Amino acid sequence: MLFYLLNIHLKSLYILQLWKNKTIFNDTKQCRIILRERSGRLGNRLFMFASAYGLSLKYSCQLYIDRNIIDELQQTFKINLTNLLSKSQLNNFTSITKIQNHCLYISNLLHANNSYSIELSGFWQVHKYFLDHMEQIREQLRFKQSILDRVKNFLEKNINKNVSTSVGIHIRRGDFLRVRRVSSNKYIFNAMSYFEIKYHSVIFVIVSDDKEYCRKTFGEKKNVLVTPDSFSAADDLATLTLCKHTILTAGTFGWWGAFLSQNRLSDVLTDSKSDHTPLDANCRQDDYFPSWFKFLNN
Repeated sequence: MLFYLLNIHLKSLYILQLWKNKTIFNDTKQCRIILRERSGRLGNRLFMFASAYGLSLKYSCQLYIDRNIIDELQQTFKINLTNLLSKSQLNNFTSITKIQNHCLYISNLLHANNSYSIELSGFWQVHKYFLDHMEQIREQLRFKQSILDRVKNFLEKNINKNVSTSVGIHIRRGDFLRVRRVSSNKYIFNAMSYFEIKYHSVIFVIVSDDKEYCRKTFGEKKNVLVTPDSFSAADDLATLTLCKHTILTAGTFGWWGAFLSQNRLSDVLTDSKSDHTPLDANCRQDDYFPSWFKFLNN
C-alpha cells in the first residue's frame, strides 16, 4: 500500500514537471477548469468538487462540472452554481490537458495571461486550492433542510445542549482495515479524555461505516451515542457539522465534517503520523490539514 501511495505522489511530481515545461495558448485568452471524474466516496468527491470550484474562482476561469457529479451532490447539498459551461461547449475545446493529482499543492498551476483547458484527475485533496474561497465553498455545500431536520431531531432527543458539549467522532474502518492504516482505539479514547478534561460535561456522537463495532467498543461509556443505522452517509456528515467539536481518524469524510462545522470556534483533533502528516496517505501536513486542525500527539 505504501508503494502504491508513493507511486501516486511521484506521478504527481512528474506531471507537475511536465506542466511547468508546457504552455498552452488559444485565441480566447480564457482558462477553463474541467471536472468529469467521479472517484472514491463522498469525502473524496467533495475534495474534487471544492478544488475545481476553488481554482475557477482563484483564477477567474470558466468551470465545467459533469452533470452526474452535480446531480449526485445535489441529493445532499443545496448546490446552485451558475454559468457553468455546458457539455456542448466543452466539446468545442480541442486542447485539454489532464492533470493527475492526489494531494500535492502545485503553486503555479495556472500562469497569468495564458489560456488553458485543464481537466482534474485524481482526488485533489489539498485545501490550499479552495481555502481562500472558503465562504463560497460553504455556501454551495449547505445541507438540504430534510437532512438537517432529521439530524437535529436525533441530537435534540439525546443531548441537552445547555448542559453538555457535543463532540462528533468519525471512525473509518471498512475497506481501510485491508488496504490502509486506521486509528487505534487508544488514540480515540485519549482524544475523548482530552475533551472530558477540557469541558465539564461531554457527549460523544460517533459516525462510522462500522456502527456495530463502535457500539461494542465505545458504547459502554455512558456519554457515547452512535448514530442510527438508518442514517445515510449524508446524515452522518451533517451530524459531525452540527457537533460543537470534532475528533478525526483516518479518511476524508471526517475532514469535511470538521471543515463544514457550523461552530467556527470548534476544536478539531486529528490523528496523524508522528510528523503530523495524514495517517493514511503520503501527503504534506500543510497541504492536507488546515491550520486550525490540532494534533493529539503534539
